[in-house]
Order: sequence, then structure tokens, then C-alpha cells
Amino acid sequence: MKQVEIFIYEEFEQILREPGREWVLITGFPGFGYVGTIATRYIANKMRSVKIGDIVTKYMPDFVAMEEYGVMTPYEIFLAEDRNLIIVVNNALPTTPERVPYSLALADWFKKINGKRAVFAGGLNVKLKEGDEEFRWVCNMDCGWSFKEPTLGKGNYIVGPLATLYAIFTLKKIPTLLILPYTEPGKYDPSAAAVFIRKLNEILKIGVSVNDLIEYSKLVAYAETLMEEASKKTKEEKGPKLYM
Repeated sequence: MKQVEIFIYEEFEQILREPGREWVLITGFPGFGYVGTIATRYIANKMRSVKIGDIVTKYMPDFVAMEEYGVMTPYEIFLAEDRNLIIVVNNALPTTPERVPYSLALADWFKKINGKRAVFAGGLNVKLKEGDEEFRWVCNMDCGWSFKEPTLGKGNYIVGPLATLYAIFTLKKIPTLLILPYTEPGKYDPSAAAVFIRKLNEILKIGVSVNDLIEYSKLVAYAETLMEEASKKTKEEKGPKLYM
């Protein structure tokens, strides 16, 4: 197989390619504060979006989980058709060698379906906070969105797969907004995810309430713990096993 492949369920292919559609992509990763994953999973759930496919990588984590919509996989694609939104939920981080191929595959696929703009969620170390602002932001190619709050300052780095994805979307000339709420790097931070969602509500008018985010984030943390335990057990086990 290719290093990264995007699989879309057949019944949704035609919808994605309907003339006149101009899609907006929302995504993030489980980085600082797990902001990207908490926010995108919550948005996908609250908007009653439909899972339409998966991103499959050569070395993706070997786990699945059962959800109300079916099988949760490491990298999922959801559709909110009535709002022209595509939500990519990354329940895991692509391995370092896969991050460029992952970003290229997602950017190329998004352009093929007439994707127009993207919004990425990330976390910014709270130690960099200079005033009373809740977040920083940056926008490439005059993406069409802006806020009164300060942009990301000169000399501040974005790191990890979010940086790679932002760089590739810029190279592919996809207007992209990056929203970075302040957060504690090593903790689940639903309040930071709520900042991202409120800002998204401002620019996209999607009306997603953050009232249930605290409880939802507890479920995300619990699921993440189960995945980590399952992964650890898999590595520890030796010899052939039979699994149900």
C-alpha cells in the first residue's frame, strides 16, 4: 500500500464532488492540551456529522473503539453536509516519518473535492502569554478570517504534525487559519478547546454550544487512557495469540 491513503465510503463520493460546493476543513491533533482532538471530536458529535471515511497510514496505531456511529479509528473523516464542513478527527499522532505524506495526501484530496479554506486547532504553551488574551492566531494567504486578538508573534514556533500540515496547506495554496488557545502542554484542557470552538462559532456561525465540553472531555481522556493501556499490553505480549 501507499504510505498514506484516504478512503471515502462510496455513498459519499458524489456529495463531496457536487458542483458549487465549497468545503471548509476543520482539524487538529492531540498535541498541547489535546486541544485539536478534544475540539474536533466534540464538534463532530454536536453537529451530528456523519463519518464518511478514514485516513490509513502504513504505521498507524493498531487500535479501534466502538462508538455510537460505528468503529472509531485513528484518523477519521466526518461530514456536516448542511454546513459544507469536513471535520478530520485525529485520535492519534501520525508517526514522524508519516507526517509529510499524511499532510500531502490530505491537502491533495481536499483540493480535488473543491476544498476552499481550512481552520486548524492547536494549543499554545501558557508560558508564552503576554496579556489577557485567551489565544493567538495566524492566517496564511489572506484566508478571509481575522480576530482583534494578537497574532502569533515573531520567533514563536509551531511544532509537530500541526506545523507540517500548516506548511503543506500553505505550499498547496489552501487559505488556512490556525487558532491556538493557551494551554498547559501535558494536560487535557477542555477550556482551551472551548476557546477554539467559540472562535469557530464567530467565523462560521455553526452555533456549537460548549456547555457539555467538560463532561465530554472526561470521556475523551478515559478513552485515551484505555487506548494507551491496550497499546502497552500489545507491546508486552509475546508469541501467537487468539483474539475475539
